[in-house]
Amino acid sequence: MLRIRTVLTLLALLGLPAPAHAQNDKPEPTRVTSQTCGAYTLKLEQNGFGDPLDRVTVMRGAVTYGTVEDTMVSVDFCRDVTGDGVPEVLLAGFSGGAHCCFTHTLYSLTSPPQRLLTAFSAHTDTLDVRQLDGKGPYELVGADWRFAYAYGLSFAESAPLPVVYSYLPVAGGPPVYVENTRAFPGFLRGYVQGMNSGEAFGGGILAEFAARVIAAPTTADMYVQGLKAPYRDWLLNYGPDIRASLGDVGMYDWPARAGVNPDAPRSGLGGSFSAPGTREYLALVGQATGPAAPDTAMQGGHASTGTLKLYRAQGGAVTAGPALQTVPMLSDPSGYVDSAWWPAFAVRRQGGRDDVIVRDARSGSVRYTTHRVSGTALSALTDDPLAVAATLLGDLSNVARQVASSYARPTPPRTAAQKAQVQQRIDAALTRARPWAALTDATLDLPHLGDFSVGAIEMPTDAADHAQIMATAEVGYADAKTDSEYIFGPRYTVTIDLTRGDQGWTVTKWTLTPRTGEVTTN
Repeated sequence: MLRIRTVLTLLALLGLPAPAHAQNDKPEPTRVTSQTCGAYTLKLEQNGFGDPLDRVTVMRGAVTYGTVEDTMVSVDFCRDVTGDGVPEVLLAGFSGGAHCCFTHTLYSLTSPPQRLLTAFSAHTDTLDVRQLDGKGPYELVGADWRFAYAYGLSFAESAPLPVVYSYLPVAGGPPVYVENTRAFPGFLRGYVQGMNSGEAFGGGILAEFAARVIAAPTTADMYVQGLKAPYRDWLLNYGPDIRASLGDVGMYDWPARAGVNPDAPRSGLGGSFSAPGTREYLALVGQATGPAAPDTAMQGGHASTGTLKLYRAQGGAVTAGPALQTVPMLSDPSGYVDSAWWPAFAVRRQGGRDDVIVRDARSGSVRYTTHRVSGTALSALTDDPLAVAATLLGDLSNVARQVASSYARPTPPRTAAQKAQVQQRIDAALTRARPWAALTDATLDLPHLGDFSVGAIEMPTDAADHAQIMATAEVGYADAKTDSEYIFGPRYTVTIDLTRGDQGWTVTKWTLTPRTGEVTTN
């Protein structure tokens, strides 16, 4: 099993007295050691938690072939994992947080060395070497912490899913290690069942449900119904959001397998976009064009041009279709993607094909647009029930965005002209949203709506003349105590009923129903 330790345990294993280091302002002396791996020297420069950063360097003679720098560094292993007789070395960096974060870099010590993997491992300190398919190169097993702190869980209650990296060919280059978790459904199920062998806990139950959604989807709902309260109600509450968040499992590295730079920032959705029954990855992938502006939230990251493509598995390879869209995007040093235009939701339609809802805020206002995806085109849908419902959801989200922004406290403070511009945006958003408010019995205070965050969208009815769309959303309002743009509210089900008439698709009514089911953790 993976070794998931606390920071103090890790420090003890390394022989470092953490409390003294944390409290001593005097920098610790740098300790320089070295070890040999294959034909190369691994030079470690370490001083605990002081400055400068620790460093591990892959060298031969005076030539440096690779370097990892972080608050703490280590050499996790030196062994042949690809089966070619040449050793690989796994280097670890640790940022020094209470639980997070570890990064792992694998080099094959060929001449010259080749970087085979860089993995952000979050709270997990190493990658395990496993033989999961009984032949060939070993797999590397890490952890996927997407559900840490999620849905009301504390970190102590959180649990990871396994992530499996396989040594696979990539277009235009030699094989590398890429994420391939979906290829090992039995291992995935066994991993989470092992963590649930004792007393039930929220993270383990969530992981079991997620593993079923990925590897045995027909059993997921039955599993939830078999749970006792409060866990049954909790998963019924957050189930749609959990399903939506799992769409990219096993496909995040498909762009790399198709020949894209593995370090390129990306964000995408899995689904059956071009035809029913296919497994495809619709991904927005960035190509760095320069540093992010110093006055942006992404300072220290990179400005990029994001290109949307549809990636498909064909035999043992992954291929990329032509560019479907290009947009500006930003990414921070950890790879987090920030784009004003991005594919937000994949929605299953009658017949088994997925359409995509795009969140478009390039103008400063939020709009949800709906598209049909083929291998060569991204086609906007207009007279379509999902497109009409998405417009409603986007218009309410836009009101919340504009109202919330009026409570921001920038430095320096806004001028009178800037405040007037903010109010103009609120007024325009309210004008767009008020016709929708006339179609619901829900109590809406649109001028104070500061949170309308959509978590998942599903389409339970998709007939020729009537349809129903259901979404989960947090709905919250600003009040006299609001002092920032961060406004939160309780969860609701948004149910939108539509019919098709002579003038096309229209909303007949929509409702807000409170969603219940939470877990209390320490």
